[in-house]
Amino acid sequence: MLQTPTDTIALAPIATAVLAVEGTHNFRSTAGYAASTRAIRPGSLFRSDALHRLSDAGSRQLVEHGIVRIIDLRTTEELAEAPSALVAAGVETVHHPIFGSAGVPLANGSITLAELYRHMIDERTERLTGALRLIVDAPAGGVLVHCTAGKDRTGLVVAAALLAVGVERDQVVADYAASGDNLAGEWSQRILAATAERFGDLSSAVQELLLASPADALEATLDHIDARFGGIVPMLSAHGFTETELARLRARLLD
Repeated sequence: MLQTPTDTIALAPIATAVLAVEGTHNFRSTAGYAASTRAIRPGSLFRSDALHRLSDAGSRQLVEHGIVRIIDLRTTEELAEAPSALVAAGVETVHHPIFGSAGVPLANGSITLAELYRHMIDERTERLTGALRLIVDAPAGGVLVHCTAGKDRTGLVVAAALLAVGVERDQVVADYAASGDNLAGEWSQRILAATAERFGDLSSAVQELLLASPADALEATLDHIDARFGGIVPMLSAHGFTETELARLRARLLD
């Protein structure tokens, strides 16, 4: 069938590209993602892997993006093992671990990404909600959310923020899924080597947990949120996120 001039082709959403911040592999902005008739404001919300390998140049590059608050979602143990190397005045770092000192819950030594994310929704939503509140309450300027890889804890916090202000689900999933490609290569090799040295041979399930960000893992999580709460906003509301805070989040992130 011939395509008429009025036919349109739906393009799959794509994630924003990695930004050059020396010492990181998954540093990027959410700017430009459509949210109904508006879009995510440039310079408002960033996401990244950990900052312990930042060079001096990387610190300067980070500051040039106008970031005023960094939300570090790692455990206390992760923070002690790999403290941030950021050297910059005027940038506040808030340590807000999603997991307690026990870290990632493991059943029989292994857990799938979908199971991990479901656990975060069922048991750690208060911490996820608190992370969004830290975005809302930050001083004027950009906010950076990060964990170790910038894909799991960071992925759910950023997904919740984007969905709450009206970004379409397909775009949020595309933003999440980009981490796997961004972390491939040097970062993945280093993490696999360090983990294998500490724990021995790694199963394919553990390797996926460490390195992957498949779209279906987040899709399953969003389905679970819909089934349990009726969506992201009702989930946040059930954990104390007010209409006023939601309005402030929209005002902060949307053009």
